[in-house]
Amino acid sequence: MRNRKWLGMLLVLMLSLTWLTACNSNNGNTPENTEAKEGNTGTNAAKTEEPAPEPEPAPVPQTLTVGIEAEPTSMNPFNSTDGNSTGVQGSMFEGLLKLDQNMKIQPLLATEYVVSPDAKSVTFTLREGVTFHDGSKLTAQVVKDGLDFVRNKDNKMARASFFSFIEDIKVVDELHLTISSKDANSAMAAYMTHSAGSVISPLELDKKKKDPNYNLDRSPVGTGPYKFAEWKDGQYVKVVPYDGYWNAEGKAKLESITYKPVTEASTRINMLKTGELDIVKNVPSLSAKELEGSADLDISKTPSMDVYYVGANITKKQYNKDVRQAMNYALDKEQLIAQVVNGYGRIADSAIAPNVVGYTAQTPYAFDVEKAKELMKKGGYEKGFDATLWTRNETEFIAVAENVSIQLSKIGINAKVVPLESGTMFDKLDAGKETDMYIGRWSPGTGEADWGLRPNFHSTRIPPNYNNSNFYVNKEVDKLLDEALATPDAAKTQEIYANVQKIIFEDAAWTFLYSPESIVGKRKNVANVVIIPNGYMDLNNVTKE
Repeated sequence: MRNRKWLGMLLVLMLSLTWLTACNSNNGNTPENTEAKEGNTGTNAAKTEEPAPEPEPAPVPQTLTVGIEAEPTSMNPFNSTDGNSTGVQGSMFEGLLKLDQNMKIQPLLATEYVVSPDAKSVTFTLREGVTFHDGSKLTAQVVKDGLDFVRNKDNKMARASFFSFIEDIKVVDELHLTISSKDANSAMAAYMTHSAGSVISPLELDKKKKDPNYNLDRSPVGTGPYKFAEWKDGQYVKVVPYDGYWNAEGKAKLESITYKPVTEASTRINMLKTGELDIVKNVPSLSAKELEGSADLDISKTPSMDVYYVGANITKKQYNKDVRQAMNYALDKEQLIAQVVNGYGRIADSAIAPNVVGYTAQTPYAFDVEKAKELMKKGGYEKGFDATLWTRNETEFIAVAENVSIQLSKIGINAKVVPLESGTMFDKLDAGKETDMYIGRWSPGTGEADWGLRPNFHSTRIPPNYNNSNFYVNKEVDKLLDEALATPDAAKTQEIYANVQKIIFEDAAWTFLYSPESIVGKRKNVANVVIIPNGYMDLNNVTKE
């Protein structure tokens, strides 16, 4: 009995120990695990998995690609007259003065300027410590040497006539010079805001003087925030920051700007949509409304200083005054604006646009085909004639030319549209030997009436190498333009320019078409683009976000 009782107690004890061991095993049988569970402070504590941090967004590449309408013709400000060239040059070159968004004259390489009371001279004070991209120094003598070079007709610079008003340049000291004209010149300071007034490196000019074959058109060296990097024909022009730029606040913000010529407008727009281009200047009006609805793009519209017109070689007898007036009456400009530029424009009521200083509106030629036919008969061309109509090989220019051609056919003028590469067309117009009719676009880079009118209508500006491609000669217009320039009184000057515009309009010196809105398209992450009404797009402070 006793043995059984002992064995029973032993069995109960063994079962109890087994149960306790099992319980301890299920709850973690090491001090470390118990400690970790209770306080979560042990070296082998079980860790709760945290979500992985969001990766930092990749930095936006600070490179900008700009779509332009055509290949630039030159990187030399003294030798280029087209907007594609001057638009690229603006990042590399600077002049003494500039125009702001309100077309007010502002200092640039000059800190101040003083116009003499008789308006025959302007004295400039230069900014100290400015260097060119090649390290050479800006001085008054450098400015004088550049202006002397471009004015010298032996150097055959396209802008030689632009500075024909200058009679003398006197260097006062290293930072002061005075530019004088023979006669009073109320527009002298405004002229110095033009891209043709850019200051070029003295080392580059010396190379050209020593070797006439040295190509300044391909060797741009200025004082701007960007310097020249590369030009691949038909592909792009590339500029990069200039580390020695004089204006600390205005230093280049981008790693590079690439200007890419894309002649076909629809291709430019598609490249803007896909992000291959960051900015497109002169967005075709037919594309503007479509782009306005894009979540990725910004479209800006501002009145431009451009005037589109039909020019004609009036040395040819078929372009007498009656026929020229007939051409103006024959065109339905409202229809042209609606169909070709999608309504983004206004009928041209002068040879200069409304925001040009000195503009005065004229009464536009009404659309009147019957009156046009009467004038054709009066001018001796009742049955009309065949003509050649040059235009740039760019979408909007071709569309304008085709519209004009169709409308002129109603009065018997059969104008064959001939698209030309822009540089080729400019060369032909400058030569002046084959000109018949052409589609023109003019905007005065100075923002004032003299440069809006003189290059196109003064008899001293007929080709070769000048812009009066109509061969328009009117001695009264010559006299008034010279008188306006010599008049310091602004009110009197305005009165004279109003008279000039009246004569030119009644003479039908051009077939006046329209003044468009300036439409610029850009990607939304591009900031600080500045549009100047004279057509210049300032990219010097642009960033990408």
